[in-house]
Amino acid sequence: MDKKVKIKTRKGVKILLFFILFLVLFFLYARYINTNGLIVQEIGVIDETLDSAYNGFKIVHFSDLHYGRTTLENDLSKVVEEINLLKPDVIVFTGDLFDYDSISEKEISLITKYFKQLEARLFKFAVIGDYDQKYLDVYQTILNDSNFILLDNTSKLVYDNSNIPINFVGLTNTQEINSLYDTNYFTITFVHKPDSISDIQGSNLVLAGHSLGGQIKIPFVGGIIKKDGAEKYIDSYYEVNHQKLYISNGIGTENFSLRLFNKPSITLYRLYNY
Repeated sequence: MDKKVKIKTRKGVKILLFFILFLVLFFLYARYINTNGLIVQEIGVIDETLDSAYNGFKIVHFSDLHYGRTTLENDLSKVVEEINLLKPDVIVFTGDLFDYDSISEKEISLITKYFKQLEARLFKFAVIGDYDQKYLDVYQTILNDSNFILLDNTSKLVYDNSNIPINFVGLTNTQEINSLYDTNYFTITFVHKPDSISDIQGSNLVLAGHSLGGQIKIPFVGGIIKKDGAEKYIDSYYEVNHQKLYISNGIGTENFSLRLFNKPSITLYRLYNY
């Protein structure tokens, strides 16, 4: 074999091996590092229409556990620990509890145990995600047994040191929802799919999940994986119809067990009127 051909062959093999190594390391990083290491984000939400009695009011938002894929008991335990350290006034879960259709009694008992340990000074709310529709009876039972209030196209007025309440609205779908909104009250809406905001009018703040932040994020580009209900709104923050929309990056993974530049997270919102 010609010496030049040998050199080119060795160089080609080295490039191929480097490429294979890169792919392996990329997979390991996305599978085992970026799917772990819970991030706690803190965001101040300022709205002058909020009654001053609620300055500093704390809401913790978490979403999309997809338990059973990359989220297991140790991960759930950490989520509960971190949320309780924040001492929230209200906790909200915006859906997609399990990842698979088949759910064991052991898993139901385990989830209930940890959800019951979550501590909110006032209330714990939840809405229905698309995966939750598959096992709705189980989902509702877990929520009931762990003292969560399911807001299924319903609302709840919450009073705290004021005769003016905050209106908490939870949506499963956005049909015939006008009766849930009252412009006299500061309103916070919980919904699973962020694209639903196009149908929402009259909410000061909307909290959503579902997108997983695009699951794979590219620097300076953002999340790249779109899906039904999160095609237009994927990343962390938007303002739509004069409403602030915050989207949780979620805890778990969906369809494939990878995250990139997008670690699991929970969010603490502090409300202010100044």
